[in-house]
Formats: sequence, structure tokens, C-alpha cells
Amino acid sequence: MRLTAVVINFNTAAYTWSCVASLREEPEITRILVLDNGSAENDLAELTRFIADEPRAEMVRLESNLGFAEGSNAGIRAALASRDCDGVLFLNSDAQLVPGSVAPMLDLFSAGPNIGLVGGRMIKPSGAIDSLGIAFYASCLASNRMTTGDRFFGPTGGCAIYRRELLEALQAEHGHMFDSEFFCYAEDTDVAARALLLGYRPAYFDGVVARHEGQVSSGGGFSDFVLYHGIRNSVWVLIKCVPWPVLLLCSPLIVALHIAIAVRHSLRGKVRVVFRLYRDALRGMPAMLRKRRTIQSRKAIRGRAFLRYMTPRFYDADYLSGAIRQLFSHGSLSR
Repeated sequence: MRLTAVVINFNTAAYTWSCVASLREEPEITRILVLDNGSAENDLAELTRFIADEPRAEMVRLESNLGFAEGSNAGIRAALASRDCDGVLFLNSDAQLVPGSVAPMLDLFSAGPNIGLVGGRMIKPSGAIDSLGIAFYASCLASNRMTTGDRFFGPTGGCAIYRRELLEALQAEHGHMFDSEFFCYAEDTDVAARALLLGYRPAYFDGVVARHEGQVSSGGGFSDFVLYHGIRNSVWVLIKCVPWPVLLLCSPLIVALHIAIAVRHSLRGKVRVVFRLYRDALRGMPAMLRKRRTIQSRKAIRGRAFLRYMTPRFYDADYLSGAIRQLFSHGSLSR
């Protein structure tokens, strides 16, 4: 299986070059595409110098920052323009691929029928778990999967391999691969959900595949930017992708979670961000409902099959414990 690697750069030239350097030794990767997403001129110049020293790498310049979703689409289109590309490997610009990790990930495509997307274990520079892929919980909100006890819903876009057939099917059946309206965050969950609905299955390799710095291009930490796009886009995922029987079954948990999100982040002083993200989620709902009609009319599985890939817990345990501590801490401070 011949892979094209896609790396998206946004003002992270030094990290991107380290990322590209980690890709060039993998024999299964026959081409490396670096998408510059409208970076500043000095970063672009630095990246251009780096790429000139790597004969296997090509650079595609986007005039403005189109976000991870549409930047990914540009990379996919460039990759699939060559018939020598059997699949696309995505790696975050602030991640480095672990030597020898591509071959065992590729082996999983032949481990069962209809495997369309594969991920693995990503770790932080400290060695702690960064992500084991995506977990999609009973509240219909996704998070980084931090334990193999949670079900594997799909790979995170930070390190993922997508089969060519899947990417072409997403475009043909749904009219898009990654959803450009998402800009960034949860776009990989959207792809994983729509792949499931088309009958493609995810597979997970429980070996370390990448070391990931984390959120270098978005400024790091749980910023207003991350909160806004992460939650707004998660609402859009459930509107687009979750089958009606699953939505009805999980509706009490969905409502409870979003009330908890609004309360928690309002207590953090983020009332304006919370208001804006839910306002914009509602404004985008007509477009998402139009997409839903197409997606659900062409699904190959029923709600019960979709449920098998969802983790039956309410949500990530660490998030919930942190929210409870914050709530009680706020209450004690206000007395």
C-alpha cells in the first residue's frame, strides 16, 4: 500500500521540518506533501528553505488560513491526483512519527473486512499518553481516548491513515471529505462517524506511532479558540451523523452534558464564548440538517451498529471529576 503523507503547516516551520524528517525514512511513504496554510512570510521562507533540502517533499501554498479541515482537503486532492496513492497518512506538524510504525498500521487494513481508517497510540514528549484515538461517549460528545477500555471510534487527525477508497466514497456520497465549515477541531470525529455510516470500520494499533507536542499552531492550552470550535463542531457532528434512534436514546445525556458545559465554562468567566458557540451552532443547523439528509439517506448501517462503536459511559471520567471539583470550589469561594 503506497502512502502519501500530508502535513499542514501554520506558522510552525521548525516543528514541521522535524515532522517531515520523521516521515522520510518510512519506505511505505512514497510522497510527502506539506500544505502551508497561509503562514506569515518569515515562517513560509523558513519552511521553503527546509523543503528545498528534502527531495521527497513537495510544498503546496495556500494563500490564506483555511483551517485544518479545508487544508486537509487540499492535501487529499493533491495526493489522490496521483494513481500511485493508495492511502493518505496525516501527521500533525508538531508530531514526529516513530520509526517502523507505518508497517504494522498498514497490516490492519487486511485484518478484517471494510477497514477504511487506522490509528495508533500517540504520546507526549514526557512519555505520557496523548491520545489513543477518538472515544465517542453516550452523551454524543467525543474526546481523546485515554484508555483502551474505551471503544475505538476512529483515529485522531493528528496521526491517521485513510484508505483511498474511503476518501473517494466520502466525497462521492456526502459531497465532502473533511467538512470545511468546521475549520478545525472535531473534523476527524465527523469523518470517523461518516465512515462508519458508509460501512467502513476503524482499526487501532496499540503501539506508539507518534510523539506529539500538542496545540502548537493554536497557541496551546484550553483556549477560547479551542472551546468555541470544539463544542460548536461537536454539536454539528451529532446533528449530521448520529442516527435518530441513537439520538433519541441518548437525548437525556446530551441535554445534561451541554447544560454542564455551559455552567462549567460560565463559571470560568467564559459566558461570552459559551453564548457565541451555541448561537453559531444553532445558526449553522440548517446547513447541517441538509447535510444530514444526504448522509443518513446513504448510510449502510443501522443505529445499533453505530452504538457498538460508542463508549457507553456518560463522558470522559477525568473531565467530569475536574468539572465537579471546579463547581464545589466555586461554591465554597462564593460563600
